[in-house]
Amino acid sequence: MSPDGFTVWLTGPPCAGKTTLGRMLAAELARRGVAAVHLEGGQARANLGPELGFSKQDRHTANMRTAWAAGLVNQAGAACVVSAIAPLADTRRELRACLGQYVEVFLDCPLEQLVNRDQRGLYQQALGKDGGKEFTGLGSPYEPPDDPEVRCLSGQETPEESLGKILAYLELARLIPPVGEQAVKEPAPQQQSDGAYSPEEEAELTARLKDLGYL
Repeated sequence: MSPDGFTVWLTGPPCAGKTTLGRMLAAELARRGVAAVHLEGGQARANLGPELGFSKQDRHTANMRTAWAAGLVNQAGAACVVSAIAPLADTRRELRACLGQYVEVFLDCPLEQLVNRDQRGLYQQALGKDGGKEFTGLGSPYEPPDDPEVRCLSGQETPEESLGKILAYLELARLIPPVGEQAVKEPAPQQQSDGAYSPEEEAELTARLKDLGYL
């Protein structure tokens, strides 16, 4: 396991499942004995940038302030799980550059499913209000990552399956200990990473981790 803190940034359009998965990941890391903090994008914005709007520059600023907070968590030797849209590719490149140990997780979900799972009616409100001019994925663009460390098909997978993918990657990157390497607080739940990747996928991941310098 890495002695340093690291950040897992969950990016994806609204209602892709970032907050749910972020909470699950932070809880599982803590269960494994890894100190972890979860930063939810909306709450981080409300506290770190209440004056910010939703222009391109304001969105960038909000994400960089969240990255600053994540960096402080990492400096303390803890993991930071961030659930924030971070819609712009340039912003995410800057996040990667300023955060030392950075794992990007893309929650990939089709628009139709995003609208259907939107229990708060955010998409309908945006469309009814102003045609979604400032709503990410409608009038305001979301630029999908080209090469994230982990891609979760959140429109098809259960949250537990997506969590298993992330944990498997973090284990292969030696950022967290595998289950059983150290004492855990409770019996391992179904979301443990066993079997999350096929042998072919694991070989591909291992090669990628070597290219990134984790192995």
